[in-house]
Amino acid sequence: MSHTSTSPDLTHLKRAVDLVALAQTRGVVLKKQGQEYVGLCPFHPEKTPSFHISPTKHLFHCFGCGAAGSVVDFVMKQDGLSLQEAIDWLTRQTGGLVGRGTAGLKPIPSSEPTPPLAAATLLQRVVTFYQKTFTTDRDGWAYLKRRNLVDPTMLEVFQLGYCNGALRQTLPTSGPLLEGLTALGVLTKSGREHFEGCVTIPIVDSAGAICGLYGRRITDRAPSHLYLPGPHRGVWNGAVAKNHSALFLTEGILDGLSLWQAGLRNVIALYGAQGWTADHETLVRTHAVHEIVLCLDHDDAGHAAATKLKEQTLPSLVKAVSVVQWPEGMKDANDFFLTHTAAEFERLLTAARPAEPARATLPPPDEQVAMQADGFVATYGTRRYEIRAIERQHAARLRATIKAVSGEQHRFHIDTVDLYLSRARRSFLGEAARLFRDSIDVIELDLNRLIAQVETYVEKKMHDTGPAVALVSEPLQREAERLGRHPDLIGELRRDLDRLGVVGETTNALVGYLVMTSRKLEEPLSLLLLSGSGAGKSHLQDTVLALCPDEDMIKLTALTGQALFYKGEQALRHKVLALAEEAGAPEAQYAIRNLISAKELIIEATIKNPLTGRLETQVNRVQGPTAVMLTTTNPNVDAETRSRFLVSSVDESSAQTRAILAAQRQRHTLDGRLQAQQRASILARHHALQRLLKSLLVVNPYEPLLTATEDRLLMRREQPKYLQLILAVTVLYQMQRPLKHHERLGPYIETTLDDIALAHELAVGVWGQALDELARPSRDLLRVIHRYVEGRAVREQSDAAAVAFTRRDIREFSGWSDYQIKTHVQQLEDLEYLIPLSGRRGQQFTYRLAWNGEESRFLPGLVSVEELRRRAALVGLPSEQGGRLQNVAGPSRAQGGMNGHAVTLQNGEALEQQRADKEEPTAMPVDDAQLPPHVESGVRP
Repeated sequence: MSHTSTSPDLTHLKRAVDLVALAQTRGVVLKKQGQEYVGLCPFHPEKTPSFHISPTKHLFHCFGCGAAGSVVDFVMKQDGLSLQEAIDWLTRQTGGLVGRGTAGLKPIPSSEPTPPLAAATLLQRVVTFYQKTFTTDRDGWAYLKRRNLVDPTMLEVFQLGYCNGALRQTLPTSGPLLEGLTALGVLTKSGREHFEGCVTIPIVDSAGAICGLYGRRITDRAPSHLYLPGPHRGVWNGAVAKNHSALFLTEGILDGLSLWQAGLRNVIALYGAQGWTADHETLVRTHAVHEIVLCLDHDDAGHAAATKLKEQTLPSLVKAVSVVQWPEGMKDANDFFLTHTAAEFERLLTAARPAEPARATLPPPDEQVAMQADGFVATYGTRRYEIRAIERQHAARLRATIKAVSGEQHRFHIDTVDLYLSRARRSFLGEAARLFRDSIDVIELDLNRLIAQVETYVEKKMHDTGPAVALVSEPLQREAERLGRHPDLIGELRRDLDRLGVVGETTNALVGYLVMTSRKLEEPLSLLLLSGSGAGKSHLQDTVLALCPDEDMIKLTALTGQALFYKGEQALRHKVLALAEEAGAPEAQYAIRNLISAKELIIEATIKNPLTGRLETQVNRVQGPTAVMLTTTNPNVDAETRSRFLVSSVDESSAQTRAILAAQRQRHTLDGRLQAQQRASILARHHALQRLLKSLLVVNPYEPLLTATEDRLLMRREQPKYLQLILAVTVLYQMQRPLKHHERLGPYIETTLDDIALAHELAVGVWGQALDELARPSRDLLRVIHRYVEGRAVREQSDAAAVAFTRRDIREFSGWSDYQIKTHVQQLEDLEYLIPLSGRRGQQFTYRLAWNGEESRFLPGLVSVEELRRRAALVGLPSEQGGRLQNVAGPSRAQGGMNGHAVTLQNGEALEQQRADKEEPTAMPVDDAQLPPHVESGVRP
C-alpha cells in the first residue's frame, strides 16, 4: 500500500532522500533509461528488469509484482517496518535535519536544488577518507599491530581507518559540506577533527548504512574511546544476527575484532560496560537470538555489567546466557588473543557452559585454494570461485576476473570486478547470491576472503618473480629437466624449431628464444625483426613466442600512446611484450623506449577526491624490466627506438624462398601431418622448461677479457646487448651449472666459454647488421642494382657511373615487388648510394648508382673464442670449453642468418670444473633454495 500523505513534513522527507541512491546502496543494480532508472526488482525474483524509479517524481514501481510507492514505502516493504518506524529510520539518515519537528517546512518544488547530503552518505565519505589515511599514515597500523589486529580481511570488512587531522585540510573553508560535518560531530565547533589521533571504525544500522563512528586513541590521552555526539545508534557487526542464533558480546569493538579475527565471526559489541542500548535489544528480539556469551572485561566495571546483563537484562530476551572468565592477569579478549589461540578460547567457552555442547564455535575449515598459472581457484564449502587476470594498477585499484561456479546444472556468473570499488562489489554480490541461492552476508564474507587472497597473490608476485614450479606436472617437470640438462640443448632447441616450421631462420629464432629467456634478467634484451611484407617475420616471431608460457607473455596487435602507463604495477614485470607490427604502436614508441631503458613507467593523472570532489594528482607506476619483441617493414625506424633493440633481418633471398616453398609443399603429406601432431608436446615441454628456469644471479668472470670495436660510437649501446646475450645463454643452461654461493651476493651461477662461444656466433651476424648504416634488405638491393648497372655498362660499352635506370628496370631485373623497391630505394637515396636524376609524383623516377661495389666489413671487433681461451689461461680462468655446441644454424639453414658463419663446437658435457687451484665459493646443486631478486652482474665477486 502506498502512503501518500500530504503532510509538508512527510513530503519534504520523501524528496530529501535520494531513492535511486538508497536502492543502489541496498544492492539494486540500476541502469538509466530515458528519465527513469531500471533494474531487477528487490521484492520478487526475476530475470528481466521490471523495477522502475522516477527521480523526478520520487516514486518506484515494479511492473512484475506491482510494488509501488515512495522512499517510505520502499523501506517499509524491504525492512518489514511500520510507517512510523520507516519515517524514523529515514529521519536518522538525514541527520535529523528532515523529519518530525519540521512542520513549518514547505514541500520542495522540483526546480529547487538538491537538498544537503544525507548523514549516511557524508559519513561514508569520511570513513573512506580515513581508510585511505590508514594506508598512508603508518601510526594507526602500528597501533593495531601492537594489538595483533592487522588481518587484511578484517581491516577491509570493517573499514578500519585512521584520523591524523588531514581531513580538515582538504575541506573548503565554508559551505554545506563543512556545515554537515560539523552538525554530525565529525568536526568540532572550533574546526578540529573529533577523532584526531584515533583508529576509526564505522557502525552501521540494519540497512547497512553508516549511522555512527567509533574512535580509539592510539596514545594514553583521555578519553580513550570516542563516539559521535548524541545517542548511540546501531550495533557493531549486528548483521551477523541474521544467520546466528548464538552471539558473543564484548565490552568494546577492539575486543570484538579480536574474536572475529580468531574465527568467531558471530560477535557484537557494547558501547562500553554500561553500553547496552535499545538497538541491541531490538536486534536480539528481531532475529530470535537464543544465546548470548558475555566476553566482558576482567575488572570491576566488567563484572558489574556482566551480572546486570545476565540477571536482569537478558533473561527476558534469550534462553541462555554464559559468562567467559578470562585467566588471571588478562583484562579482556584482546589481551587473551595476544598470547592464546582460538582452540584455547574454546576451552574457556566450554567451561562457561559445561552443561551444553558448544554452539558458538569456530567455523568449519571449508576453505580450499588451488594455485593456477594465471590466478587461483578458491572453494568455500559448495561455492567455487575461479580468479584470473589479476591486475593491480595502483594502491587504489585491484581488478580481477571472477567466475562464480555453481555445481547445480553447471551454472556460473563471470565478471571483471574492481575489488576496491564498493559499487563493483555490490553488483557482483547480488549476482553471486542469486547464483548460489545464498544470503548476501555469506557471499560478502566469501568476497572479503577473496580480496585477502588476491592481495596475497599480488604481494607474492611482487616479491617472488621466479617460476611457479608447482604449476608444472611431474611428468612435464621430468621432461623439462631432461631438456635443460641435455648436453646438446641448443641442438634440441634447433630441432624443435624445425619441427615447428621454422625454415632457414634458425639463427634468428635462437636469438628470439634467448631474448624471450632474458626476461628473467634485470636487464633483458629486446628484438626488432626487419623484413619486407610477406617475408615471414611475423611467423618467425609467433613461433618463438609460442614457446613462452602464457602467464609471462603479453601479445598485442596495436597499442595506444598511454596504454602502457595504465597497466597494473606488476603487469609488465619480467614479462615479454610482443607487438605484431611496429606500425601498430606509433604513439607508444616513447613508452616502449623508456620501459626498455628505465625499466619503469611513471605517469601522474588527475582524479577526483571522493570526499571533497576536488581534483587531485595521483601517480601510477608500472614496473619493468620487460623484454620487448617487434616486427617492422620500415628500414627507417627512428634511431632512438632502434638503439634499444637487437635488430635482425629475415632472409629475403631466392634460395630462402625456394626452401620455404619446398617446406610448404610438405605440410599436407603424411610426414607433414605427423610433424604437426608433435606441436603440442613440443610447446608443453618448453613451457615447462621456461617455468623451471630460475632468476639467478649470473656472474661472467671472462667479461674483462672481451673486446669490441672502438671506432663506432654506436658500440656504447651495442656492447651491453652482447654482454646480456651471454648472460641469457647462461640462464638457459643453468641446469648444467653448479650453483655457487657468495657471502654477500648469495647464490649465483657462472658463465662458461661455451656460453660465450654461442653468444659470439650469434652476435657476428646480428652486430654486423647493427653496425651497417643500411638495413639488410637495402644492402641486398644495392648489390642487385650494382649487378644490373655493371651488366648494362658492359653491353652498352659505357662507364657504369653514366648508366641511368628506373625503378621499373630494377623491378624487372630483380623480381622484387614494387613495395620492396620503393621502400629500400628510399633509404639508398637518403644515404646517397643512389643519385636521383629526375622524377616526382606522376612521373618516372630515374637514378644513377653512386657506389662502386666495394664491400665494407661491419665487424663488431669481438675477440675470438680461441684468443679468449688463451687470455683466460694467462689469468688463471678455466680455458677449456665443454664442447657441447653443434652447428647453430643446422643443416637446413639457407642463406642469411649469421652472414655465412657457422658454429663448429663438438658435442659433450657442460663445463663444471671451475678454477681448481684457487679458493672458490662453495658449490651446491641447483634447487629451490632461497634466491635473490632478478639481478645479474658482469663483475666478478
